[in-house]
This record gives sequence, structure tokens and C-alpha cells, in this order.
Amino acid sequence: MDQGPAERVVDLYGLDLSTTPEAADHYNEALGRILRLESDAHAPLLAAVASDPSFAMGHATLAVLGHEFGTDSDTQAHFDRAVAVLDGTSERERLFIEAYSHRLSGDFDFLLSYLRAHPRDVLGISIAMPTIAFSGAYDVPEDAWLALEEMAPHFDDDWWFSGLMAFARQDQGRMDEARELAEHSLGLEPRGGNAAHAAAHVYFETGQHDEGLAWIDHWISDAGQDSTHRCHFSWHAALYELALDDTDAVVARYQRELAPPTVVGIRGLVDASSLLWRFMVEQVDHDGCDPQAVIAAAGPTAVSPTTPFAVMHAAVAQATVGDERALAALATRCAASADPVMAGTMVTLIEGLQCYLVGDMSAAADAMVSIRSALPPIGGSYAQREVVLDTAISALIAARRGTEAAALLEQRLARRARPRDLILLDRATAAR
Repeated sequence: MDQGPAERVVDLYGLDLSTTPEAADHYNEALGRILRLESDAHAPLLAAVASDPSFAMGHATLAVLGHEFGTDSDTQAHFDRAVAVLDGTSERERLFIEAYSHRLSGDFDFLLSYLRAHPRDVLGISIAMPTIAFSGAYDVPEDAWLALEEMAPHFDDDWWFSGLMAFARQDQGRMDEARELAEHSLGLEPRGGNAAHAAAHVYFETGQHDEGLAWIDHWISDAGQDSTHRCHFSWHAALYELALDDTDAVVARYQRELAPPTVVGIRGLVDASSLLWRFMVEQVDHDGCDPQAVIAAAGPTAVSPTTPFAVMHAAVAQATVGDERALAALATRCAASADPVMAGTMVTLIEGLQCYLVGDMSAAADAMVSIRSALPPIGGSYAQREVVLDTAISALIAARRGTEAAALLEQRLARRARPRDLILLDRATAAR
């Protein structure tokens, strides 16, 4: 009796996979974890390639995780294995692997071209979009959101795409749409990290700090307990507590959820050090918090960051320990860059921090104010880049330029409520 055609083996979004059904099941488990921003996507991928050593996309995705997240030191070995087993792989998979080979060398153009032809490749889209998980393929976030708009017709009521679009909408300042999309996404998949991240920003940017704190604490302990970026959600919770002037709670959260060894590596710079610097510039008593431990646990990025976003956080980290020599070395490194953001905006940022450390508060304030409008191209969120504004306000108050500090605070208060800003406003008024 003739057998019918073999059943197609596909990923979660219907794209063909050149492998066995068993390996595909492991791969799809990993892909789901990547899309939800959950931990341990690495293990099912290893199971996939153990089941089918000729599964090129399995090897390539292991390389993606190693390169993007540092989950594996054998990134190149995984990628070389993917290339070695390309025979029998579909054209779509071969094109993805070729595009990622260019990404490994710092060229995103091939990936973006690939996505125009394969707009339902959710792994490729994840790599290209700037989110909590991936740095993205675009110099300007708004370009990423425009590309995401073009992909929308290919996703009908999809929880993952809705969560990603929610993050885009909050970055565009369209908070009502972002909230609706995030709530819809989380209703379909409560563990979705992109939607939860978007919701965290919406609560913060709309001044709903009490509501945001209650929501995020519940999400972290429930649906988000397996989030691979759990520490960043703790950072968001800390921002709510700081905004509410609950200084005891925010310092306790830092020590419990953000200090080494709980948080290490680049996340330590991005989340822990930036929070410690905010403690310093807002005069929050944080005895018992050791900023030097964060730098020690951060690894090479603390002294040799390669992107403007990493430079900003490395500079802030070095400022928390008052390391003027490290800041000077970082400024020299940036000044030699061909990237105008590195050689311009980042050098000015570092110079401002240097002035702050030596007590030249007026010069520090001028430096920080001068780069505020130039910050979006460095990446990250408004909440992350706001550390520059916080530093400017602190320096203006210390320089007895209270009228200017008050103006910045009143602008922020007009945009969103922040109880602690009222305390800072009193300090600014006294410094006039």
C-alpha cells in the first residue's frame, strides 16, 4: 500500500524545518521560550541537535543564543556546524544562516533583506527589533517600529506580535495603544515577556507607580518567575519605589534582587549600577550597597564597552565608584571611534560625569543638558536614558542653579506624576 506524503515539519509559525519531528519538537520548545523571554532555551536546542546532528537551524540558533546572550562560549563552533550540515536544508534556512553570518561580523543588511522576503520568521524579527532581549538591527528605534508596522499584516491576533508592538507603541509615546496591546497579549499568553515589559513602561510613563508596583511584583512572582530578564523587571519595580519615595523599600530591593551575585555581567551595569547612581544623585542613603562589586561582576564590558548604550552604562558604573582614571580611559576610547555618537555624545556624557565627580557641578549640568536631545540613537528606553536628566537636575541644584533645575522637574511632572520629584523640586527652589 502506497504511503502518503511525509508530514511537513515546521516551526511554531509554519516555516519549514529540515529535521525530524522529534528534533523539531525540541526546537519549538526553545523557540517558544525565546519568544516569551524565558530562561533555558539552550537546553532544548542541545536536545534538538543531539536528536538530529544534521539539523542546521538547531545549530544556528545555538549560535544566536551564544552571540546575543552569552549563554555559550562556543558560538563560532555552533555556527560552523550549521554551515557544515547545509546539504538538504531548505533555501529559507540557508538564507537565514547566511544572513546571520553577516550579523556575526556586524552587518545587519542581509538580515533585514531576508526578513522582507520571510516576514514570519519570528526568530529573525526578534534579533532585528530592539527590545529587553535583543539590541536590534536599527540605528534609530523608530526605523525598527516602522519595519514592524510593515510586518503586521502577516500576524493576525498573535500574542507575541501584539506584545512586541506594545513595546513599540510605548516607545512612540502612544501609551493607550500600548496598554491595550500589552493587556491583550498577556491575556493570550501571560508569560509573554515583551508584553510585560511594555506594560511596565506604560505604568511608569503614565505616573501609575503604585499600580505598576503591585502589578509587576505579582507578575514576577507568578507568570514571570521563569523570565530570563527577571532582574530587569526588578529594576522597573525599583523605579516605582524610588518614584514613590519609598527609599527603604528600593534599597532593600536592590540588595535582595539586583546586587551581585544575583545579577552579574552586562545586566549588572545596565540595571544595578544605573540604580546605584540614581541613589547617589538623588541623595538616597544606600549604606551596605557595594558599587565596586557590580563592576567586578560585570566583566570586560565595564572597561571596554562596544556600543553607545554599553558605554553610557559603563561610564555610570565607573562614576558610582569615583574611578576618574577609568572614565578618562573610556573617554579616550570613545574619542577615537569613527561613530559620531561615540565620539560626540558619549564623550560629552563622560566629561559631564568627570566634572560631577570633581565637584564642577555647573560644567556637569551643562554637559548633561547639552546631550539630552541626542540620546535616542544610543538605544535603550527613555527610562534608561533618563539617568542623564537625573544627573543634570542633581548637578544644577548643587550648582545653585535652582531655577533651571526646577524648570526641568516641572517639565517632567507635567508629563507624568512622580512624588519624589516634588522633594527634588523643593531642593531646587531652595537653591535659587
